[in-house]
Amino acid sequence: RVEVNGQRVTLTAKEFDLLVMLTSSPERVFTREALLNHVWGYTYVGDGRTVDVHIGTLRKKIEAVKDAPHSIRTVWGVGYKFTLEEEE
Repeated sequence: RVEVNGQRVTLTAKEFDLLVMLTSSPERVFTREALLNHVWGYTYVGDGRTVDVHIGTLRKKIEAVKDAPHSIRTVWGVGYKFTLEEEE
């Protein structure tokens, strides 16, 4: 179960697993490959765009909550991180 500012956010299993991994180490940048390996498993034969699509959907769900205090940032050319700071 995930709540943002007291509002329940419904996630798929993959979205939840991505969120758990990203929030396990706030501000740490995770590569697409690391996210694929952790969430989909080492036998996954898809590509990194799968991560991008799931991150995009997850980001929209979290940021749809008014005054969501945290968000998922793209680190261009590297991957993604969960940040505790507001975007400037």
